[in-house]
Amino acid sequence: MKGITESTVEEIKARIDLADLISSYGIQVKTAGASKKACCPFHHEKTPSFNINESRGFYHCFGCGESGDAIKFVQKMDGLTFVEAVKKLAEQCGVKIEEKEDPTAGKRKRLLALMAELAQFYRRCLQKTKEAESARAYLKSRDLGDEVQEDFLIGYAPNGMATIMKWAEKYKYTAEELEAAGVIKPPRGPGDQGYHRFGGRLMFSIRDKQGRVVAFSGRQLVASKNSGKYVNSPETLIFKKSNVLFGFDKAAGNIAKSAHHEAIVCEGQIDTIRLHVSGFPVAVASQGTAFTEEHVKMLKKVADQVILVFDDDAAGHKATIRTAGLFLAAEMPVRVVSLPEGDDPDSYLRKHPAKDFQKLLDNAESIMSFQVRAEKAKEANPDSIDAMARITKAVLNTIAQSKNAVIKAGMVGEASKLLGIPSAALNEELGKIKFESSKVRKFEGSRSGAEEAFDDVEDFEDDDGELSNSQTLKLPNSLPGEDAAAVVPPPPRELALCAFLMANEYDRTLDGMIGEFLPPKVFAHDFTRRFVETWRAEVVKNEDLLQDFAGKIEGHEREWFDSVLLSGSKTESSGLSATDILQDFVRALWADELKRERGSLPASGDAEADMRRMKLSMDLKRLSSVRWATVKDMVRDWLQ
Repeated sequence: MKGITESTVEEIKARIDLADLISSYGIQVKTAGASKKACCPFHHEKTPSFNINESRGFYHCFGCGESGDAIKFVQKMDGLTFVEAVKKLAEQCGVKIEEKEDPTAGKRKRLLALMAELAQFYRRCLQKTKEAESARAYLKSRDLGDEVQEDFLIGYAPNGMATIMKWAEKYKYTAEELEAAGVIKPPRGPGDQGYHRFGGRLMFSIRDKQGRVVAFSGRQLVASKNSGKYVNSPETLIFKKSNVLFGFDKAAGNIAKSAHHEAIVCEGQIDTIRLHVSGFPVAVASQGTAFTEEHVKMLKKVADQVILVFDDDAAGHKATIRTAGLFLAAEMPVRVVSLPEGDDPDSYLRKHPAKDFQKLLDNAESIMSFQVRAEKAKEANPDSIDAMARITKAVLNTIAQSKNAVIKAGMVGEASKLLGIPSAALNEELGKIKFESSKVRKFEGSRSGAEEAFDDVEDFEDDDGELSNSQTLKLPNSLPGEDAAAVVPPPPRELALCAFLMANEYDRTLDGMIGEFLPPKVFAHDFTRRFVETWRAEVVKNEDLLQDFAGKIEGHEREWFDSVLLSGSKTESSGLSATDILQDFVRALWADELKRERGSLPASGDAEADMRRMKLSMDLKRLSSVRWATVKDMVRDWLQ
């Protein structure tokens, strides 16, 4: 319990009036003899069966079986962890919690205060400044009125550094703190005025599950080729993309109280807001990234099942199937709503009454039905043998992700009917699939991400002088009609670097090291080269360019990007600094480059080639043993 003693927990429970706590969530509590009753907030009922025993500080529902104490109730209603619920109740009843000292606690508290005040400043700018007229006009065009804006803390970020720095000075925040919060890019030298990351943008406040502002998402109001449509906060001490869902702070309690504990997952902030204000306050969206396993874990605390509402295009279909797989792996049933072509939840609900959208939810199709339909739409002749083989393989890969035997059996039965293939045949093929939730597992497992990524870094020279298996590019089973060169995956080490960079966005020190020691030629794969180039441009421009990069790729490249995203979100602390880790990458990637050069030399007998081969072998041995200062000199020599 991170230093929270049992006696402290008991004191909190003793001070909390359970009936009052339950009433504070808008639940009508009635006295029934020695106890009190209410209609259960965890399932739909008309006759109260939710019993509250105040003397014991305990509740039990005779309808659905839910039971617990005040802490359990807050956990369920707000989607909090045990410790988070204890802290919330402690604040309400005036109990001071003594915890182990956290060296970052002061900085975190300061950043949270900064973000809370800054969100209000952006609100005032939206409401009162002439500069924000275009933002107000945009919100009016999207039918998002003052009440909605206030509820979701929507604002406007003024252009330039002068205004934001004047605000910081007034509220006694420093430029260093604004930089730590991801709000500004400070001056780099004489004549440089710095950069307000969100200047001139419509601002959406991003809140954690406790409702605290931890980040922002700024929407472009004037189209520009040099800037992305959205700019999102970089990861900071208080903001990790994989731990934040837009709207979750408002949706968690509503999901827990809904009849079927069902969440709606959509793609954007405005879609989420529209769903909430239209009577569907169980909607959430990921924050500038694809859905991750961490997001699924968050939802699973309050939801039993999900409905996905993504764009009805190729990218949306792929995202739907990939996200569904994550929920199936968490043993959660998934259904899908397909909106009319060209619509998203926001546009649909502005044109149709809420009851029409409710009908779509009620008639949401299963993930099997959706995927079979989507896979068939890709094929020119979906009934041909080769097309059926591709469709079946894709469907089985989705089924294989489910860890729930009942759900899996149901999907097999449904797929059998939809495809006209006997269940026995599907089960036989399913048994052959060794499913991996991510094709790159370099940042997973019980050891640190660094240890996993560098298993084969220390010894660069194999006994036979050839590339190790982990560095050999292998063709996957390509589909008929596919360009074989387009499906060759990047080497695992290069994907590991991409995951490492994803976990260290906007790090200028790493950018400088890459610029000096990792030129494009050391990357064997075009995808990796473009990813690294985009990451470096993101550092320079302070914009979320990787999100734009992801939106422009498809097919196998999108799969590689998603695996990088998942791996980067799981990076664990290794005890090594980011620069130490990148130094190891420099050694390893240059070793791969030297091996490629050595392998391209003519066979023995050519004196010049033999000399070069010997030199390359010597350099390979030195790379794994010399100090970093020597490695830098070696790389500089190779680049001359």
